[in-house]
Amino acid sequence: MTWAATAVFGLCSVATGLFIYVLVANLEPQPEYPELMTDLLRVLGLAIAVCAVAIGVVFLVAAGHAYPW
Repeated sequence: MTWAATAVFGLCSVATGLFIYVLVANLEPQPEYPELMTDLLRVLGLAIAVCAVAIGVVFLVAAGHAYPW
């Protein structure tokens, strides 16, 4: 049953990464902030989203290998 916790964490991590990506993709430039700040926030958010998805995939692969076939 240890594979279940690993799989749940992997799914949560992938879902969190996709959620962050959706939030960052829908950023609109605000007039009171410089354009560079919006671009920097997009790059930072994209990096966080990619890392979260990658960690989730690693955990899902580990759960797949730990599943008692």
